[in-house]
Amino acid sequence: MSTRHDGINSRIADRLAQKVGQRRYELWIQPSVQLDYSDQDHTLRVAVPNRFVAEKIRNDFSDELRQAARAEAGLDEQGELRLDLCVEPDRFARQSDTARPNPLRDNAAAGSTPRPQSPSRRRDSGDAAPATSFRHRFEDFVVGPCNELAYAAALSLADTGPEDNNPTSTGPLFLHSDCGMGKTHLLQAACRRVRERQPQARVLYTTGEQFTNEYITAVRSNTLDTFRKKMRRLDLLAVDDIGFFANKEKTQQEFLHSFDHIELSGSRVILASDSHPKLIKKFSDALVSRCMQGLVVQLQAPDQATRLSLINRLASNRGLVLQSQLDELVAAHAGRSVREIEGTLAHLHALATLAQPQGPTRLVNRALAEKLFADQRQLAAKRPVRFTDIQDTVCEHLNVPIAQVAGSSRHRMVVLARAITVYLAKQMTTLSYPEIAAALNKPSHSTVVTAVQRMTRQLEDNQPMLLPGQPDATTPVQLVEDLRRRVMQNVAA
Repeated sequence: MSTRHDGINSRIADRLAQKVGQRRYELWIQPSVQLDYSDQDHTLRVAVPNRFVAEKIRNDFSDELRQAARAEAGLDEQGELRLDLCVEPDRFARQSDTARPNPLRDNAAAGSTPRPQSPSRRRDSGDAAPATSFRHRFEDFVVGPCNELAYAAALSLADTGPEDNNPTSTGPLFLHSDCGMGKTHLLQAACRRVRERQPQARVLYTTGEQFTNEYITAVRSNTLDTFRKKMRRLDLLAVDDIGFFANKEKTQQEFLHSFDHIELSGSRVILASDSHPKLIKKFSDALVSRCMQGLVVQLQAPDQATRLSLINRLASNRGLVLQSQLDELVAAHAGRSVREIEGTLAHLHALATLAQPQGPTRLVNRALAEKLFADQRQLAAKRPVRFTDIQDTVCEHLNVPIAQVAGSSRHRMVVLARAITVYLAKQMTTLSYPEIAAALNKPSHSTVVTAVQRMTRQLEDNQPMLLPGQPDATTPVQLVEDLRRRVMQNVAA
């Protein structure tokens, strides 16, 4: 087919951007569409990486594409113009062979993500676990301009199957972002949605670490066949923190075989990582290629409007009534990630509970919020809080040896000290989960995430607890707030 110079394609693209708006253009068109107009037969060929994008373009942008092409080609409304949508994943894979991906290629952006379910509470959902075993739902995900592609892709994957000509079935859905942006929420929401609609569906949500541990156990116990049957008969496989496979050649090979088997059977795969697949160090070329064959979406930090929606949603969930315009004050002081915003609301909830112990709802006024932020400013005026400040304070107060917190002990008080230490470290320092894991001599940050989740649940439940050597019961909220104050006093001293 003879085509004009790229000039007309660029002009069609520019006119399309004017018609649909720059934000929609950058979200859906720029990263995922290549135009090729032929004046020989008046055909606009639209290449896309997968059927998910093809369906989106066909449903939402066909008219605008035709109008833009007619205008630039000099055709009137009666002139014949054909739109040819083509799914060409290899063309986009070749385009992505640079060391660092184009951010616009994967732009979909930041979500609202409640915490992931801990391994201790997760049931093996490949068999008969109910939908409610997955904590998160699509209905609870706060959607904004920053995350609508990730949300739409996960919802599409969950709502359609091979029998529905699923537009994402040509490859996996791969979500990547910094910690705390919404990946786990979408993975678990997809699992829950499939199980709600198909109660007998074989659905598994797991982590890279758990998959690795189960694989190693299967090898050592000579039960690989059982492990493979479990993995390869699934209708939906969701793997969180797949970057854990880095530098684990045998695990990568095993996962790749299961991955291929699941997709060949027409089932679905959704993956999540802190990094784009091309940026995960010591990932095999074969595994990178398979991850890139589907839709790769980056979740970014929430924009201001999404932050405000998220703050109000989280406050309502916790039974907090925010004074007028207090959400804007919280947004100005909370961190950039969804998890940091959750941490700020958890702290406000703790302060409100101490001030108003009775009643189903608690008012958060400006004075209470200012107290929280004043404490934070006072602390910021001193030297930064170090991880050792928190660890020393917690261990001294709970009478737990520091070496045990950094070890593998499962004693009740050690587990509590470890959970409080990492919870406060995430709130009071700038350390990332991997950095906190390194401070505790843990090989993976998944254990740190689990500890934070455990502590967060205890704070939400706030059940009275009796500590050894203490005559009176306390609550998790009181204990954590007391330890937070002790850390601040030690730093200020």
